Amino acid sequence: MALAKIILAGSMLTAISSVALGQGTQPIKEAPPPAPGTQTGLVTVVNRLDGTVIVEPTKDSANSANPNAAAAEAAAEKAAAQKAAAAEASAEHLKIKRDLIDGVHAGDKIKFSVSDSNGAKTITKIDVQ
Repeated sequence: MALAKIILAGSMLTAISSVALGQGTQPIKEAPPPAPGTQTGLVTVVNRLDGTVIVEPTKDSANSANPNAAAAEAAAEKAAAQKAAAAEASAEHLKIKRDLIDGVHAGDKIKFSVSDSNGAKTITKIDVQ
């Protein structure tokens, strides 16, 4: 009886370890680069009555490390003020198709495609991130 328990325990350990090895980790899928003409931005205002949105374009910025805490705080405040001024100047007023506006809310980060129709920029494709 003791021999049967030992054999059973050994076979269970072998089965468990083989299952654990088989699971492994999934490979990381990299997001494809945006298609030409695709832009990214942050929705700041959605006007469903007019069918318009205001989108602030996103920009990649590199932060440099500063050992002095007071200087870092002052630099951060200055950068925030500059970012707010730049955001106001660079925000785009865009029209959006009626069927796309329902899934968009202020504060959403989006990828979108724009076409020019009748002199107004219109969002034709949108992906909320």
